[in-house]
Amino acid sequence: MQPTCWTRWSVYEYMKHRFVCTGEVPDERELLEELPDIDKSELIEGMAEFRLILGDWPIAGSDKPCEVR
Repeated sequence: MQPTCWTRWSVYEYMKHRFVCTGEVPDERELLEELPDIDKSELIEGMAEFRLILGDWPIAGSDKPCEVR
C-alpha cells in the first residue's frame, strides 16, 4: 500500500474553502472524490475538526447547525 499525502488537515481545509465559497458543507462522497486514497481515520478526524470549529454556524438551505447534519 502506498502512503497518501492527504491528512485530516487536507479534509479540514477543503471543507473550509468549500463552505466559505458556497455556504454548503461537502459530504463524505464529495470528500472522497476530491481526496482519493485518503485514510478513513484521517477523513473522519478532518470532518470532526471542521464541525468542531464551525459549531452552531447555520448552513445554507438549512435551519440546522453543522453538527446536527
